Amino acid sequence: YIKRPYFHVKPLEKIQLKNWKEYLEFEIENGTHERVVVLFERCVISCALYEDFWIKYAKYMENHSIEGVRHVYSRACTIHLPKKPMVHMLWAAFEEQQGNIDEARRILKTFEECILGLAMIRLRRVSLERRHGNMEEAEHLLEDAVRNAKSISESSFYAIKLARHLFKVQKNLPKARKVLSEAIEIDKENTKLYLNLLEMEYSGDLKQNEENILSCFDKAVNGALSIKMRITFSQRKVEFLEDFGSDVNKLLDAYDEHQALLKEQDSLKRRAENGSEEPDEKKMLTDDPTLASAQMMDGDMQVNQAAYNYNAWYQVGVCLVTSFNTRVPNICMLWFSQ
Repeated sequence: YIKRPYFHVKPLEKIQLKNWKEYLEFEIENGTHERVVVLFERCVISCALYEDFWIKYAKYMENHSIEGVRHVYSRACTIHLPKKPMVHMLWAAFEEQQGNIDEARRILKTFEECILGLAMIRLRRVSLERRHGNMEEAEHLLEDAVRNAKSISESSFYAIKLARHLFKVQKNLPKARKVLSEAIEIDKENTKLYLNLLEMEYSGDLKQNEENILSCFDKAVNGALSIKMRITFSQRKVEFLEDFGSDVNKLLDAYDEHQALLKEQDSLKRRAENGSEEPDEKKMLTDDPTLASAQMMDGDMQVNQAAYNYNAWYQVGVCLVTSFNTRVPNICMLWFSQ
């Protein structure tokens, strides 16, 4: 039964919230429209601070009255829940459905000015403009987010979104490349930036784009990433040159570079075993959050994992006749393993 039919700032008990929900569902299934509305009005008095009930009310009204839906959202967002993002986003989406694009823009912009720094609201504003063909405004919103980010990681997050917008939507690879390259200069240890840059470079003609792809690999291999991630990118560089490269000398150079990194990693492990410093893997897990974020990247943010299956390192023997190269025997067997 309902213990508190009046409003109070003190949170309701879980059992009371459950009772309200079951009562509403019962009336929606068995009662008349008038009875359901009366019950919702009673509910949003005692549950005024719970956006789930306002959203449920608005969704119910969608089958009965457009103005009723708007009235519910307006009361919730302007009076009771001015700082709850979900109900504002749903109100904006509802207005967009009704063709009121300017009103949807106003709702999102007003909320963002009230609660600064919410990525979901900025990205919803961007997607709204994109859906309605305002590509320049969508680009401007992302550029503004990059400039005004409160941290380097936040700036990199928006840089990735901006680059993907420029590349996927506006088909402007040079501009997208520039955005990510500038972000890498600022956030040199962010694995996601390198992965997204590689994804874009791989999407073009691999033969014509070979130099840009190799340049991206070099940034990662010679940059400030952890030794394990540098080895990962180095391995992928060797694979790329093996599969698509046009110059055997570049392949041999990449292999030598990869072997040097493996030796560096072994040296670090030996030093760690001797107690001179922590193992590199432990440092990576504790001090380098970019690795964990790269390993857990979902399809929304970020990279086609099929194109970068780093875990599936392979063993392959390559026989190269390289009598012109004095660094290796005439017949060179290159073995790649984990």
